[in-house]
Amino acid sequence: MKKLNIFMAVALVAAFAFSSCDSNKAKMPTLKTQLDSLNYAFGLANGDGIKNYYIKGDSAQKSIKALLEGMNEGMKGKVEKGSTEMVDLGTKIGSSLKDQTKSGLMGDSTLKVDIKLIKQGLINGLRGSKVQMTPAQAQEYLQKTMTALQSKKMEKLYGGNKTAGEKFLAENAKKPGVKTTADGLQYEVIKQGTGALPTDTSKVKVNYHGTLIDGTVFDSSVDRKEPIVFQVNQVIKGWTEALKMMPVGSKYKLYIPQQLAYAGADRGKIKPFSMLIFEVELISIEKSMPQQQMPQQQMPQPRQ
Repeated sequence: MKKLNIFMAVALVAAFAFSSCDSNKAKMPTLKTQLDSLNYAFGLANGDGIKNYYIKGDSAQKSIKALLEGMNEGMKGKVEKGSTEMVDLGTKIGSSLKDQTKSGLMGDSTLKVDIKLIKQGLINGLRGSKVQMTPAQAQEYLQKTMTALQSKKMEKLYGGNKTAGEKFLAENAKKPGVKTTADGLQYEVIKQGTGALPTDTSKVKVNYHGTLIDGTVFDSSVDRKEPIVFQVNQVIKGWTEALKMMPVGSKYKLYIPQQLAYAGADRGKIKPFSMLIFEVELISIEKSMPQQQMPQQQMPQPRQ
């Protein structure tokens, strides 16, 4: 875990005291709800990260004590330089905690911070305890749960895009010349090439023009007069599927469902759950990647 991330990761906890020796021991928490588990996992994962990055050797217990004492001072608003490196670190973290008392868990204002559970998770992580879950399990739980919660939130905000895309594709599928694959990708052949077919690992050179269903252009190598080169399996799923059907020299019009594009991700002009329309011309299969890669903001971006 990088040093800068530690302060940010634990900076969502409200102020709590670490003065009691007994209160600084590893203990079994009581987790009754998903929110309970999130709070505890958050503390545990970050406590473990601090321990692994900063606390080494035989002086571990002394270092933990100094860190916790410093955190207590920091949360009281005392930000003077500490007497030792660990006290100083604790003071800075504690100050960050104090500054973020109004933020929700991990920046989500809908998730209420549970001071006691985060504190116990943090202490357990610092002590190397594995009660309830291991640090690795805590990290995995946080990632999966927060991703699911974020997806639900995005769907609530942008579900209309999904509905509009589904309606468009249902009507579009009835048009002459439009073909639909098993997973929902639709395409029209504007020009059928006679060259080789790309594979997953082929480096291809293409020109493309991308729009939303309302006609808004969000990206176009055609407009830039600059074809791009990329590996077939390093772009959105709809592109990968289509390119492997296109002999070199082909030009297709693609109608890509949101689940084969960026799903719930917000890509600026491309809002969550947007279906995308592309005209794609496969110019060639390249032997190697050029030294200059396409800009990160350009389409098609690598899928995660």
